[in-house]
Amino acid sequence: MAYAPWESQQPSAVLAGDSGLDFVPLELPGNLGRFEKEIWLKADFPAGEDIGGRILELPTYMLGRVDVWFRSADGSVVHKRSGTWYPYLEREIKNADIAFRVPEETRPPLRVLLRILTGAPVNFSALLWEEDAWQSYSHARRAWYGLFFGGMLALFFYNLFFAFSLKDRSFLYYVAYMACLTLSVVLYSGLAEEFLWPAGKETSWVLMVAALGSFFGVGFVNQFLNIRRRQKGLYWVSTLVAGTGVVLGIGLTLDLQLLNVSFIVPLMHGILLLGPAYYLSASIYFYLHGVRQARFLSLGMTVLLVSLVLYYMVTYGYLEHGFYVHHVLEMGLFADALLLSLALSDRIKFLTEEKQALDRKYADMQKQFAREMINIEEAEKKRHASILHDSVGHGLLVIKQQLDAISAKPVDQELEQRVQAVQKQCDDVMNEVRSLSHELHPHILSNLGLKAALVSVLKRSLDVRGISWFADLDAADGLPRVVQTAIYRIAQEALSNIIKHASATEVYVSLERLETGVSVEIKDDGTGFDMRENMTGLGLKMMKGHVELLSGQFFVASDHETGTTIRFFIPWPEAGA
Repeated sequence: MAYAPWESQQPSAVLAGDSGLDFVPLELPGNLGRFEKEIWLKADFPAGEDIGGRILELPTYMLGRVDVWFRSADGSVVHKRSGTWYPYLEREIKNADIAFRVPEETRPPLRVLLRILTGAPVNFSALLWEEDAWQSYSHARRAWYGLFFGGMLALFFYNLFFAFSLKDRSFLYYVAYMACLTLSVVLYSGLAEEFLWPAGKETSWVLMVAALGSFFGVGFVNQFLNIRRRQKGLYWVSTLVAGTGVVLGIGLTLDLQLLNVSFIVPLMHGILLLGPAYYLSASIYFYLHGVRQARFLSLGMTVLLVSLVLYYMVTYGYLEHGFYVHHVLEMGLFADALLLSLALSDRIKFLTEEKQALDRKYADMQKQFAREMINIEEAEKKRHASILHDSVGHGLLVIKQQLDAISAKPVDQELEQRVQAVQKQCDDVMNEVRSLSHELHPHILSNLGLKAALVSVLKRSLDVRGISWFADLDAADGLPRVVQTAIYRIAQEALSNIIKHASATEVYVSLERLETGVSVEIKDDGTGFDMRENMTGLGLKMMKGHVELLSGQFFVASDHETGTTIRFFIPWPEAGA
């Protein structure tokens, strides 16, 4: 190999050995990969080695101009050319790779001369393929790119859907990052020349697109891990470095000559390597500090960083060419995109878990608030019952005693009748006060327990109306106070509804202790009601509200043939249900 200023040598002179170029043995990676130089490569095949008809491939993509001359033993020369700066339509082998068919008519000994003009790093070993092996390789390459772009397209639309559904900027950064990665592969793989610029192009966009990808990648990591809130300084430094890469990429693409190209390209490669290194270190750091959603992010960035390192080792000649090494960056990009998509799904999972935890906490607070409200309500009812009993009831008793004293003395008949009428009214009012006081706060519930209180309310409500009742309440006592109160209030309301609306002759009440709570059933044989029309009554709402405040379940079944059944379940407060 030898170097020369661009377009300073005549190929015929180089082939004849009259150019004055100093050819030295090729030693990768030390003496190849120069910038702003015309690279000449020469290989001689002896008489016993016939390579006519084989495929000569240069397994690197981003070569601007590649010219090859084949000189046979008879002195005849065949010239062919390819590269990203030549029109794709002129290529002998229509393939994204840079490849030439060795002319069949050439006779050994054969000299092959290559001239390469490019602004990209050049380190490769030229490969000679048999026709069948080349076709198999080309088909495998096409199949790989079909799989790669199909997978990336599916991930793109999948996460774009979530970006607009969840309105989470992490998804938008990810979609932009993935789009840049995919476009980078299109540009550096040679597919851009095949499908986008078949007539040729003079500008390479790959470093600018890769820099944009790195910028969006930094934005994705910063947004995903909320680094601006957690580490504000790190956020601004990472954004500044990524932005610098974008500026240099634009300058290199538009040939603004901000700096010498031999300095900018390695600097750009360094910045592009810093991106995954930052992604990886940030994700590991925050994962170790309790940010669980960073786990798939760490895996994805590890794969990307390893693939980039291997790609640059191939680019700078530290690794020999092979199918998997040749496509290692694309494999790493696809694995990275897939793992980052899993990271976003993981993020949804963790956010859902956090929301569920908050919902549970809110539900627990709501339950506690409901219990406290029930306790406050019962305390207030107890106070009002005490006022009725001690003040109003006592005052009525004094009035009755005075009336009794008046009626004990001889008076005229008319006055006696009037006193007796007032005495009866006084008895009625006292009975009503006692009933109201008992309904507001059943002292028997506090003193003798739920079973006695339910039996008492059944007797008071149903016996005087001639309604038969049956009760299975052996498991009623010993329940938590808040549960006892709720059951008693629901039974009160249910019996009130039966008396007002059911025209029942029998009522059945049962209570059963279960492992997780208590189940109560109140059933009558009355006329029932149409559940499609009468489920909005105040009484039913009150009963259902009492049950739901304690996280229970409330059921009603009713028809005109069998009457109405109210069944409800209240979990133990300790169960937290």
